[in-house]
Amino acid sequence: MIGQTQKPIEEILEYLEGKEKIVLVGCGGCATVFHTGSETEVKEMAKTLAKRGKQVLAAIAPPFREFTCYLPWSKARLNEYRKEIEECDAILMLSCGDGLQVVRELILEEEFDLVKPIYPGTNPIGHMGGGPTLFKEKCQQCGECELGKFAGICPLTQCAKGLLNGPCGGSKDGKCEVDSERDCAWIKIYERLKSLGELEKMKKIVGPKDRSKMTRPREIEVAPLEMK
Repeated sequence: MIGQTQKPIEEILEYLEGKEKIVLVGCGGCATVFHTGSETEVKEMAKTLAKRGKQVLAAIAPPFREFTCYLPWSKARLNEYRKEIEECDAILMLSCGDGLQVVRELILEEEFDLVKPIYPGTNPIGHMGGGPTLFKEKCQQCGECELGKFAGICPLTQCAKGLLNGPCGGSKDGKCEVDSERDCAWIKIYERLKSLGELEKMKKIVGPKDRSKMTRPREIEVAPLEMK
């Protein structure tokens, strides 16, 4: 999931300076889990903006599991509010950057043929796993997953230095040199490989990452889902 926090209201108001009529759009996916764009946060933001003199034309809160970044769902949802979107001065997105850019490019400009200012109301901070309350960054989407070599622990993400061939010289008492409150990722990898009887994997040199697979923006084309 895309971990995220809500932007300070002062920053949001700075974006909306000179904009009177606002449309709010949340997300039933990651933003709901992280309490930045569910129905609750969308309603709260609408009230906050109203108190600051803004006119909220629509507060769109997709239901749980309806991801704003998924084009077919967003297209159908926002078509219900086409009149309000056409009339608004700006759109405030309570979603990750993927959701914002799907709404901007594919829906507003291509589907609605509109050019509207669209602003972020959240700060995405990485691909995270866990829950229900604590989430941790687990993956950097490097394009060539090698978790099989590291006992299911990603050193690129879990090691503060992203080392792929063992720990640095600064690890002490099983803790990370960069952050002494964190466990050394490579100690954890070693201990898990040992428990699996796969310590021989530690002897194999891992080559440098193919950074070309991380060249952005990336894209992938798949067959459409059959919605039932």
